Amino acid sequence: DNIVPGILEYFANEVEQKVTPNLRKLIDFCHENEITVIYTKYSSFMPDGSDFSKSIKFLNNIAKTRLGEVAIPYINHPSSDIIDELKPLERDFVIQKNTSGTFISTRLDSFLRNMEIETVLVSGVVTNFCVHSTAREASDYGFQVVIVDDCCAAWSQEIHQTTLKSFGLMYGIIMTNEKLMKKISRSMKKKKEVALH
Repeated sequence: DNIVPGILEYFANEVEQKVTPNLRKLIDFCHENEITVIYTKYSSFMPDGSDFSKSIKFLNNIAKTRLGEVAIPYINHPSSDIIDELKPLERDFVIQKNTSGTFISTRLDSFLRNMEIETVLVSGVVTNFCVHSTAREASDYGFQVVIVDDCCAAWSQEIHQTTLKSFGLMYGIIMTNEKLMKKISRSMKKKKEVALH
């Protein structure tokens, strides 16, 4: 009853028209520049979803009643797969999580520290849900964090922008895909120049 008319269509359009192509560009850029790419899959480890928090169980019950299927699926369900347009390469990491934030239910912190990674680029959906939770956790763990604005989407532009503005006040940087890639390219060029001297 509380679903705003057009909200699902808006979100689906944002993901298809904006987020997916921008993510494809960013992932390709990272591969070309030897930047580690980590995918996260949000699903339950238990077939009945009993390992989810109470809030996600509640969300799944609502989704099943109104839409005919759960919002966050079981790990082996086809809807938990990464979409074909963004399929990971063999060299990429794929991390399974059952919480909105990636750090709390995985060993991501250990992986990043072992790889001596200091800066984390966060993207995906939903901006005010998994993206924000993961970015806040990364900041709390001491990483420099960049949320890639046009590689994320929420249920409305207002929610998306409000979430990013709130995060950017204290926890990290908000940057568009294009600006981020230019900044990284400049930084890598400087490192190469320094290495030549």
